[in-house]
Amino acid sequence: MADRIVVMNHGVIEQVGTPLEVYREPASPFVADFVGKVNVLPGVVSGGELRLGSLRIPCAGADREARAYLRPEDVLARPIADGDSHVFDASIEKIEFLGSYCHVHVAAPAIGPQPLTVYLSLNHLSEASLGVGSPLRLKLLPERVKVF
Repeated sequence: MADRIVVMNHGVIEQVGTPLEVYREPASPFVADFVGKVNVLPGVVSGGELRLGSLRIPCAGADREARAYLRPEDVLARPIADGDSHVFDASIEKIEFLGSYCHVHVAAPAIGPQPLTVYLSLNHLSEASLGVGSPLRLKLLPERVKVF
């Protein structure tokens, strides 16, 4: 793996940085989509917050329609403590086994009609006896949401 990478789109440089910088801080929707799996959620920026369905996240910038980009690992199933913010209920629609972890596709009406993909360990699924149709409480990490 290189210590610096360049992401190009039709011959135009979109971003230059370390692999971690490019992955965690994509400069554009193209970079976010190109480097790793990402959930894209429609939202609205208004009054200093991003509205994803009924979920509200602090967000600077002008009022506008927006798309929120969120990596599956930035939606947590644990630990969630009483009183934590940015928590919502979901239900498991599909589980894709990938060895030690799974892509878990969930429906989360609180954030909108589109399915959301989260990563859960095989151990967590087993310990919590989770399967298709199971309810699941999730916590979004607002500092990891990228708004374009």
